[in-house]
Amino acid sequence: MTNSLNTSYAITHRGTVRQLNEDSHVEINSHNLWVVADGMGGHEAGDYASQLVVDVIKTSVQNISINELTSAHIISAIEEANRQLNEHSRTYLDDKTVGSTVVVLFIKEEVYNIIWVGDSRAYLYRNNTLTQISRDHSQVNELLSAGEITEAEVINHPLSNVITRAVGVTKDIEVDVIQEVINEGDLFLLCSDGLTGELSDEDISSVVDPKSIIDSGMALMHSSLVRGARDNVTCILVKNGINPLEGNKVAALRDDEKTIPLFTQQSKFSD
Repeated sequence: MTNSLNTSYAITHRGTVRQLNEDSHVEINSHNLWVVADGMGGHEAGDYASQLVVDVIKTSVQNISINELTSAHIISAIEEANRQLNEHSRTYLDDKTVGSTVVVLFIKEEVYNIIWVGDSRAYLYRNNTLTQISRDHSQVNELLSAGEITEAEVINHPLSNVITRAVGVTKDIEVDVIQEVINEGDLFLLCSDGLTGELSDEDISSVVDPKSIIDSGMALMHSSLVRGARDNVTCILVKNGINPLEGNKVAALRDDEKTIPLFTQQSKFSD
């Protein structure tokens, strides 16, 4: 799970309410690329949608060398996943909505690329400060940007779960990209909204430890479960610049050691 540039650690859980995990993720360290996708809860086949998005990106980029890979290839893969999900909906679901968010981190030549659709987020922890890099494609974020609501009103707003973009929902898709210079020691967090629905930016910042992405990932998951984890929770932490000891720990960590126990089980789905 490591290469000469970065160390990453991923963890996922279905939460304490939902019986099905509709999040998907992949770490492609050989290409300095990481993906989190969140199937649309309450719709048909959300788990299928998120896994298809991840699989299409993975297949597409692994057929290209890292020297040739660009953000344009990743955007094309997301557009292809959008096409396939639309076709799947027409063929098998009587045109019912099936969709997924996606957020991608791609690092190349001292530049990080954040590529996303929806409200799964990318954060950067640099110089002891946590910053959200991506901007949610959501109804409340549009209202906030327009000055119609305040930051304080965002948290409990009735439209907080309404997203304005997702892969598979419309024929054409608009993908956002941010490219910035990366620094040694930068720590990135990709996550589904199951994490940010339970933890504020301040909560996340308080448990993130740049010295250990493993401890940080487990602390984030534990904190979200303690808060109730009403949605699926997935996060990937990526550290630019390997700590050799932690790199070995990540590589040796078996999947069953990443499992966090499910505290309670309630209703099957919630929107």
